[in-house]
Amino acid sequence: MLRRRTAGVLALVLALSTACSTAPQEPLPDGRALVDAAGASLDGVRSVRFDFSASSTVPGLDIREVKGLASKDGGPHGTAIGQADVQASADRFELDYVLAGETLFLTDRKGVQSQVPVPAGYNPATLLDPARGLPKLLTEATGLKTETKEDVLGVEAYRVTGKLAKDVISSVVPGILADVDVKFWVTQSEPRNLVRVWIQVPPRQPNEGATQLELALSDQNVPVGTAPGR
Repeated sequence: MLRRRTAGVLALVLALSTACSTAPQEPLPDGRALVDAAGASLDGVRSVRFDFSASSTVPGLDIREVKGLASKDGGPHGTAIGQADVQASADRFELDYVLAGETLFLTDRKGVQSQVPVPAGYNPATLLDPARGLPKLLTEATGLKTETKEDVLGVEAYRVTGKLAKDVISSVVPGILADVDVKFWVTQSEPRNLVRVWIQVPPRQPNEGATQLELALSDQNVPVGTAPGR
């Protein structure tokens, strides 16, 4: 009796497994169409909350992590507020920053304040600029293919893989001098919003590992006066 009952349960499990495996799968949207739609959505973005991180340093890019809220409005370079984790030679330290007008205001963990000119090419206006920022990466990416559906910090998204030529990526991140693999996460819901970007930078030397760059985006068009979370 026990064997018969076990065999019955096993048969039921196998039947359910077979039914699940043969169920038709919903086709995934075209990768190029998803990325183009995300690029079109960026046209209407005036501000965005962001979190950028690098697994190791890239020449000319000393930031290991920077997060905050950035806007194209409020000055020639836009405005921004947030925190940064900076690698300078052997030293690594954290800063609070405020970008306003032509100046970047910095405060370290000891409360020491300093001011520097806004770095050329690294500002909110550039980030959202169609010719130099994220929109350019979306437009110029090649070999796009939708891989799967994923949850990105509570947002249902499609993951799209592709490649960026070195002349494209270097125009956005000058320290990168090679073709790179890229992944974009685009919301499943309309309008299609870009919520995450992942870039793998090949090693410069045989004994080095690849560098991963990640950028998460959320809270589009939130006023910059809202303090970013830590």
